Amino acid sequence: MAFYGLLALLAGLALFPPTAPWSERFLTPLVALGAGAYLFRKAPPWGLGLLFWGLGDLGWTLGEPLGFPGERSAQALLLEFPYLLGYLALTWALLKTPGKPLRLTLLLLPLGLWGLLQALQGALGVDRLYIAWDALLLLLLLPRLEPLFQGRFLGDRALWGVGFLLILFADLAYAHLEAQGGYPVGHPVHLLWTWGYLLLALGVGAEGKEEAPFAHQALALLGLFLLPAILLAEPTPLGVRLFALYGGAVGGLGLLFALYLERRRTEEKNRRWTRFLEALARLSPRVTQTLSPEAVLTEALQAARELLPQAVGLEVRARRGLVGRRAPHFLSLPLNHKEEAWLYLEAPPEEEIPPGFLVLLGERLRQVLKQVEWGTLALTDPLTGLLNRRGLEAELPKLLALSRRYRAPVSAVMLDIDRFKRVNDTYGHPVGDEVLRRLGRILQESVRKEDLAVRYGGEEFLLLYGADRQAAKEVVERIRARFRAEKVEPIPYPLTLSAGVAGGEMPEEREALEAWILQADYALLRAKETGRDRVTLA
Repeated sequence: MAFYGLLALLAGLALFPPTAPWSERFLTPLVALGAGAYLFRKAPPWGLGLLFWGLGDLGWTLGEPLGFPGERSAQALLLEFPYLLGYLALTWALLKTPGKPLRLTLLLLPLGLWGLLQALQGALGVDRLYIAWDALLLLLLLPRLEPLFQGRFLGDRALWGVGFLLILFADLAYAHLEAQGGYPVGHPVHLLWTWGYLLLALGVGAEGKEEAPFAHQALALLGLFLLPAILLAEPTPLGVRLFALYGGAVGGLGLLFALYLERRRTEEKNRRWTRFLEALARLSPRVTQTLSPEAVLTEALQAARELLPQAVGLEVRARRGLVGRRAPHFLSLPLNHKEEAWLYLEAPPEEEIPPGFLVLLGERLRQVLKQVEWGTLALTDPLTGLLNRRGLEAELPKLLALSRRYRAPVSAVMLDIDRFKRVNDTYGHPVGDEVLRRLGRILQESVRKEDLAVRYGGEEFLLLYGADRQAAKEVVERIRARFRAEKVEPIPYPLTLSAGVAGGEMPEEREALEAWILQADYALLRAKETGRDRVTLA
């Protein structure tokens, strides 16, 4: 509240005729010095600029009684020197501030053109240099205000941008008045300098911290309202009044439009959060033939894209699961001490990562992957990774429904490792278990997600969707070739498979599939009886 009281006091002293000259000669430079000292440690270039400007004004105030020239001319270089240093420091400060390409802020460009016209007035003497420099500072300021419209609303930048705009406009108005007969000390225009210094210091000092309070937005609007309000009355020339009205109207409407865009962005962000949370709620394990977490990762990646459209990949290192693709930019998702997940981004986030986003996504992903793990244990054979009886019961209705929907055939294939008992008897059960693991891996890698690969009662069989008997035989031949190529130490000879194929039609009922499995088993027996290492059709 003390700050707002100070603003009101300064306005009263600046606009009250008996105190206005004293306000301009002493209060305005003292405010510049105080604002510069406040900023010197927080933002040195800004602080130096205001300090030098304040010293320049105070030097002229104190210099006149001491006999220094009363007009700013080449002979008063000693008093002009702080101004030059101040302009250099503020130019440096603006160049260090990131901006964006000009778009909406181009509407303030006429103020810069007005400044360039003032710089052509020969009566201004050395002040022409400052006015031209003011126009340059305005051109540098506009790209630094563009982020107000093209990204998250920066309330503190809006505040110091308005403050800087008030200072520059006061310089231009001073030049206009000086060129048309002389600037009267105590003119209301000096309040723009005073308020501009304060708003600039408050905005720059707070930039980069938490979200700007509403009071900063209100102060920025008040500053833009002040611009035309104090200059519309006489004796201000018509040209100054028109440009003040234009600058205040364009600046005020622009600031209101930036706030409107920020509200739109906030509403869209809320909608994206809602979609993200809904996607997380839908996230569930999908047990596929390979029992891979890929389906879960795909859904999690889609959920992440609701808030981070740049997301292009998601990887869980411990499970060797990757969906999408890797990218140079990534975020770490907290899972647990054994697992690590990475969310890959095509580009760095344009906005700050929403609080809790990574924690929510990581925790939900950990829960669902744990469910996948439990489902794997419940529905698969622990040795081969193939579906067990419970897994078959869960997946068989889906296969039947898919076949009926698309009128697609299904083939049943029974498989058996030739002379497997001899492997166990000769080389021991650990070697036999390794042979079964190799076969399980080959079967999982050889079937599609619609197919079923099952180990039930010590027997391995396949249910191949969309395959007639001849197509099923070709699949089995590829499996046999891969299995033959496996080298399992210390077995010295190639491992072979025998298989029987049945079905190849669209099953009307579950009983038809069960009958085909039995027929495939008979075909497998014939393959064994006729020499093994072959495929027989029922």
